[in-house]
Amino acid sequence: MVARHPCRRIWQHGRVPTETIPIGGGRIESYGLEAGGAGTPVVVLGGVETGFRPLTGTEQVLDRRWERRASRRPVFVIGRPLPDDRADAERIMHPRVIADAVATALRTLGLSSVAIEAESGGGRIGLWLTVDHPELIERLVLAAVASETPPDSPMAARMARWIELGEAGDWGTFFASMAQRMKAATEEESGSFAAAARLQPRPATPERFIGELKATLDPSSFVTSRLSEIGVPALVLAGELDQVVPLASTRLVAERIPGATLITDPECGHTVRSSFRGYDDLVESFLAEAAG
Repeated sequence: MVARHPCRRIWQHGRVPTETIPIGGGRIESYGLEAGGAGTPVVVLGGVETGFRPLTGTEQVLDRRWERRASRRPVFVIGRPLPDDRADAERIMHPRVIADAVATALRTLGLSSVAIEAESGGGRIGLWLTVDHPELIERLVLAAVASETPPDSPMAARMARWIELGEAGDWGTFFASMAQRMKAATEEESGSFAAAARLQPRPATPERFIGELKATLDPSSFVTSRLSEIGVPALVLAGELDQVVPLASTRLVAERIPGATLITDPECGHTVRSSFRGYDDLVESFLAEAAG
């Protein structure tokens, strides 16, 4: 049984709670799906867009996306930190600080050994989590991940532009740009992001998204030099037509992690979880090896 933290808040969705766990300078949300199996627990870390809004209120979407994974093992979706002070967003949204917050959440939830399934910006958090808290991590699944953002790279220029648009409140232009970049280089549109661009929404928590982008540009968030310390099995997946994280950046991660396996899809862009051919089968096969 997991001990209940006296400041832990639980929001009920059907039979499954979304929990808000205190961390230094704020709190972090965890949504645990009902497990249909007893495999190694999986902790899901999304991309920087996770900072657009709290997890609370998105439970039905998470249920649909992760129900297959949860049929075989416990699945916990961890959100980005919610700072007590919005002015503290850039500090608390630093990938290494987020990794510490995720470690706090795992220990609070009573999870002592998990597999990480991380995408894009969540991948850098997962890498820091594995480097700084290796006792918690059993396996790594990394999709479209970069361990650094070189200052003279198109990736850095793109993030700087997104920060500029976000700080100006020009979310229509931002989402239109995002829709173009999320698709594969040969595609016309990426459906969900294109729809968002047409609706021109404003994120509920823009300071978190902007803060994480800024922190990701900070060299102190780069984890490349520490990748050789990772000693757990790692599956690295990349779209060869990714316009956000270049294939070369993801290949660098796979090459620096001892024994990592890199698999690419020649027709996939940045949205690996939804566009990579056979993604769920590959991940399930990799996770099942832990029980073999």
